[in-house]
Amino acid sequence: MTNRSSPVPPNRKADGDQVVQRYQELRNLQCTGDEFGMSRERVRQIVNRAGISSARVLKPKPEKLERLCKQCGAPVNSGYALYCETHRTPQQKYWRQFQRVKADPERYAHWLEIRRVSAKRCRERKQERGSR
Repeated sequence: MTNRSSPVPPNRKADGDQVVQRYQELRNLQCTGDEFGMSRERVRQIVNRAGISSARVLKPKPEKLERLCKQCGAPVNSGYALYCETHRTPQQKYWRQFQRVKADPERYAHWLEIRRVSAKRCRERKQERGSR
């Protein structure tokens, strides 16, 4: 509780106009409710009934700067990449290719099949080397 003196006696209901006026000054449901001896929810109901939105006011987000390649200064088409397409490392390029394969169910199934066959051949070679 706060030490502020309540403008309304404890047994008397607060006037809706006073609540709305005070809310417009404070823009805070909790503080307004504390002054009038009511809950935040009740203040919200009174304010919304008066046609005033009690929704949070969103702060505008700053515009994002365009990302530029560290090597040549060309625009980068990705939010996480540091270099343009031409200056990315082979590992980074492969990762993007793998992401595209995973996104396509047919290509991913084909890739898994090739991987399975390759792993089987590798196991067979290891067994042949071990049996010699």
